[in-house]
Amino acid sequence: MIRALILSLCVAFCCVACEETLPDYGSGWRGVQFVLDETSLNPNVYSYSFVGKDESLTRDTVWLTVRSQGLMPEKTSRIKLEQYEGREWQFVYGDDGLVIDSILRVIPCQAEAGVHYVSFDDGQLAGYLALEPGELEARIPVVVLRDESLRDTTYTLFFRIVNSEDLMAGDEAHCNIELRIADCISKPSAWDDWFFAGPWSRVKHEFMIRVTGEDWDNELINSLDRYDRNYYLYVFNRELKAENAERAEQGLPPLRENPDDPNSELTFPTVAYW
Repeated sequence: MIRALILSLCVAFCCVACEETLPDYGSGWRGVQFVLDETSLNPNVYSYSFVGKDESLTRDTVWLTVRSQGLMPEKTSRIKLEQYEGREWQFVYGDDGLVIDSILRVIPCQAEAGVHYVSFDDGQLAGYLALEPGELEARIPVVVLRDESLRDTTYTLFFRIVNSEDLMAGDEAHCNIELRIADCISKPSAWDDWFFAGPWSRVKHEFMIRVTGEDWDNELINSLDRYDRNYYLYVFNRELKAENAERAEQGLPPLRENPDDPNSELTFPTVAYW
């Protein structure tokens, strides 16, 4: 009898606990969050570059996908975005390689509304930052601006979905975006630690653009299969060998990842393993 009573109390407690932790969709909760590429090592990091675009292009649009959460919207429901200050921990290491101190610092070169992107409060965006009745997914725009400051520096826009009068912010891990904006050669977010051409450098990126005529941006990188990657590695190694031979005839050293470091000769793998 006592064991049965204790068991029934435990079951009741667990049910109450479960009810308290599960979202109460029956209450009319409606939310929204970004649809991210979960196969990426940095799914919330995006890149946009004006490099290679016509000089007359002064603005462009980065489209992101959002998905409703909870109950479907029954009316046109506003999505609210806001910029926030990006910060990161910087660690100080001792001689033994262990962390002895840490500093939370503001990440430099953050995008400015009206200079590097159109403010999210701008009236021209209002009609696009919304979910329509019964709509599960929508594409929403971030309008980037071609400012002179982007010619030699990449600026980063940190922004997130926040609660609006119509929709709540969904899962925090799916509500934050880091968008890198540039008008110079910069590392695409798709060029991660496992990139088939090896670690990123400006010299390597410029060489790849020069020998293929491609921008080597996220769109191209994400479109490649294993056969494409192996083909490009063959081209890179062939053209690098030819260019270094030509440089040698001119009395110049081989191409370097860092022109100031004689031990950083530019190289490419010979095979893409995935």
